Amino acid sequence: MKRRRFGIWSLVLAVLMGLSLMPVNTVMKEALAQGQVKLDVLDPRGELYSPPVTAINPRLSTLAGKKIGILNNTKPGADAFQPYLEKALKEIVPTIEFRTWVISYNGYPGKEKDLKALADWSDGAIGVLGD
Repeated sequence: MKRRRFGIWSLVLAVLMGLSLMPVNTVMKEALAQGQVKLDVLDPRGELYSPPVTAINPRLSTLAGKKIGILNNTKPGADAFQPYLEKALKEIVPTIEFRTWVISYNGYPGKEKDLKALADWSDGAIGVLGD
């Protein structure tokens, strides 16, 4: 199936054709004859919202003695990888401490509170995302 794009001229042509098919009263006929018609063209795309930009936190200089929060998003596969990650990091940095938060990727009451608790407890966080 071929997709065709219609430009601004197609839109103008459609508007003019629509105007020509509409019943025109005498005031409008006079305005058209004098070239005094003003058309307001609106952008159909709407307004876009951009959230404020926030700077990224600096990288941790060391993992020794740090508390690392693990965010598990409950998707399949996240549980399988997490124990291996913790074991590998514990072998490299024995003083590292872990705590896991299971926070669904779907919205639910209290999700913001859970994310804040993770951020407050942790020096750093690792997202263990399924899929």
